[in-house]
Amino acid sequence: MSSRLLLDTHVALWWFSANPRLNAESLEEIAQSECWLSAASVWEVAIKFKLGKLPITPTAFLVAANVGGFRLLNITPSHTIATADLPVFHSDPFDRLLLAQAKLEKLTLITADNTLLAYGKNVRCL
Repeated sequence: MSSRLLLDTHVALWWFSANPRLNAESLEEIAQSECWLSAASVWEVAIKFKLGKLPITPTAFLVAANVGGFRLLNITPSHTIATADLPVFHSDPFDRLLLAQAKLEKLTLITADNTLLAYGKNVRCL
């Protein structure tokens, strides 16, 4: 059985652009897994695109996810409430929402942010 992965926004961006920051092992794991993309990541891309920090539009990001066979994880009130139960090891609201979603949906958050490892078993760094 494949893993169930929730990709952090930057990991999804790297996957869609074939960025060399994803090593062969990470590429294989993502390719062999059930991958999820949070609506929070689409929102984050929209904000960063509007600010000129990303060249990809949120629409193109979502299309890439759909073409790539990613499942979209909507944001629910339960996800937002669960952020209040997380310790404050990390203050980024997008990351905190992804952590809460991973926990509630029994997914593994794949990230390159080592700070998130403090949240335990639902997080793995590349």
